[in-house]
Order: sequence, then C-alpha cells, then structure tokens
Amino acid sequence: MNQRIHRLVEPLRQPAPRSLAGAHLVSGLGDWAGRLALTVVVYDRSQSAAWAAAVTVVALLPWIGPGQMLATLADRYGRTTVMIVSDLARAVLFFLMAFTTSVPILLTAAFAAGLCVPPFAGARAAALVDVCDDETYPKALALFGVLTQVEVLAGYAAGGVLVATVGARPALALNAVTFLVSAAFVASLRRTAAAQPNSTSPVGWAGVRSGLAIWRTDPVCGRALMLFAGTNMFSVLPETLVVPFAADVEISETWIGALAAIIAIGSLIAVVFAPSDGTHEELLRATAWRGLVVAAASGALFTVASWPVAAFAAYAVSGMVDAIAVPTNQVVGERLPQAGRSAAMTVAAGTQNITHVVAISVAGITADRWGTPTTLAIAMVAAGCVCMWAALRPVAPTSTRPAAVAVSGAGNEGTPGP
Repeated sequence: MNQRIHRLVEPLRQPAPRSLAGAHLVSGLGDWAGRLALTVVVYDRSQSAAWAAAVTVVALLPWIGPGQMLATLADRYGRTTVMIVSDLARAVLFFLMAFTTSVPILLTAAFAAGLCVPPFAGARAAALVDVCDDETYPKALALFGVLTQVEVLAGYAAGGVLVATVGARPALALNAVTFLVSAAFVASLRRTAAAQPNSTSPVGWAGVRSGLAIWRTDPVCGRALMLFAGTNMFSVLPETLVVPFAADVEISETWIGALAAIIAIGSLIAVVFAPSDGTHEELLRATAWRGLVVAAASGALFTVASWPVAAFAAYAVSGMVDAIAVPTNQVVGERLPQAGRSAAMTVAAGTQNITHVVAISVAGITADRWGTPTTLAIAMVAAGCVCMWAALRPVAPTSTRPAAVAVSGAGNEGTPGP
C-alpha cells in the first residue's frame, strides 16, 4: 500500500506536473464552490427550483458544441495561453456575478463562465501529456483522478462553509480569487512544451471535425472512449439519484451527504489500484474485466439495498467503476497526436456529458416507475455489459500512435503528427 501511495504522489516531485496539479485542484474548487454559491443566489432571487436547476443546465450547455470549438484554440495558440485566459475570464465573471441581482444576467454570466471550462479542461489534459515523460504520465493520471474526487468533495464543502459564514455573494467574489491562483500556477509552465503554439492546427468547427477524425482513425483510442463513456453514463446515476434513493430505502436525510461522499471514497480506493502496465490493448482488457467485476458487485448490492449496510456498500462499490477513467485516459493520452490533442479530448468530454444527459433523463423516469434501487441495479448491470463487450471483443492492435488528422472543408488529410 505504501508503494501505491508513493507512486501516486511521485509526479509532485517534478515542477511542471506539480504546477498543473495545483491549477487543476484550485480551479476545480472554484468551479464547484462557485456553482453552489450561484445556485443559492439564483434561488434566493427567484424562489424557483426551476431557475435554480438552470444553473447546472447552463454549466453543461457549453459542452454541446461551442465549448469544443473554443478548445481548438489550445492546439493553435498553446495550452498555457488558453488556460490562463480561461482562468482570468472566469475570475472576472464570478466577481461580476457577486454584484449582479438580475437572474437572467446571472445565468448569462454563468453560461459565459461555463464556456471557459471546455477549453481549460482540454488544454489541461493535453498539457499533462506535454509536461510528463512516458513513465510519469500514468502516475500523474492516477493523481489527477484522486484530485478530481477531492475537488468535488472539498469544493462543495468549501462552498457550503462560505455561504453559511459570509453569504453567497461574498462567496462568489472569493471564488473568483481561486481562478487567479490557478492562472498563477499555469503561468509557471510558460517555458514548457505545453506553451508551444501550432500554427497548422485547425480551429473552430474545422478543429472539432479534426478531433472527431482522430478518434475514428485509431481503433484503440476509439475503444478507450467507448469503454469510458459507456460505463460512465451509468456510473454517474447513483450520485444523481442519491436523494430519492435515500427516501426509497428509508435512510435519514442526515446521512445523505455521507452516502454521496462514499462514492468518491470508493473511487479513490479503486484509482490507487488501477492497472497501468502492459500494451494499450492489454490495459483496456484488464480495465474492462475489473469494471465488470465491480459493476456486477454493485448491481447485486443495490438489489438488497433495503439493508442500510448494503446501501452504503453499493454506493462505495459503484464509485469504483469510475476508476476506469484512469487507464482509459492513459491509453488516450499516450496515443493522441500533439496536434489536435486538445480538440480530441474535449470531443470526448462532450460525448461524456451528452451520455450523462440521456442516461439521467431515462433514469429519472425509470426511478419514478420502478424505484431507485431497481433503477440503479439495472444501471450497474448495463455498465457491466459495456465492460464485458470491451473485454471479449478484440480490438485491432496498433503499436504506434495515430497520425494527426487536419480536416479542412474538403476533408483532406494533413501531415502526420508525432
């Protein structure tokens, strides 16, 4: 276990991954804490649950097209430049939200801030490949998987504390500071490979098409994306349905927070033990088999979730399914070409968010009809089926990384990338 922990924190010994991890954590804290504070402000002004829910909607909308087009700028002008601009823009917007009283203006500003997230996330994911060597990259991915869970827990907790102590509007202003801190972390990467521009990378819709083409040209990358998105669309449901689930199995509202938090704990444990060795094809198969086992175990536990211990265990094990993200991202990061990497990664993130919307919409209807325990059991079985397909269906082996594909209006191929 000590060796696993040592392996997890080893990337922090290097300045560039350490700075990127700091930016990742601080900006993530700002995102989640800011969303909570903004929801409180909107609800206080409108006294409408629909308007409050719109905060989450406008945060997700940029992932369905416009955010991906903006993310292509990271391939053209450099990852660090786009990350810094995104952080500074969010800092200004959250500061302005603290002094705005109009709900439509608040939501418009929230949408504008949301437009900064896809380019920042795509540039950060691509920059991690740029600043890590082949040995450090898998370890850094595992570390970032842990940080992602920590930022959600800490972000909501910090947001709640700030709202309770200083109020929602001062909390928004304080959250603006987190993006300035993140920008300072990123600025230290200006002399690394992550800052290098590429004048040949397409931008806008042409860049998005280039990102899509990259996934089609490499079957191993395509398999990694399908495994990740296919399982994640179902593993997100326990968190989404935690409140009605607690009501259905008669768990007190006092324990809802603990029930939701144990998902992240399960994910953290699984991330530490996630596989990272072998060829890319072997790594995907090993990941799929592990996903199948934990998804089946979680589904079985949800069928007996009327027992409180089984309910908590089901949630913990469901979180372990999320550990699939680390090996699949390792495969993708090591294979995607430098040119077009940011665009390709935001295409993947957009795919994830679209599948989330579909799965959540269907699960809400199913839960009303058959109950949340049954719905979540079915969801885990479905995730297990995706994993079984990925484990049993062979993928054409390709030992080299795919070539970069530059897509113009006529769909012509570009020059090979690294």
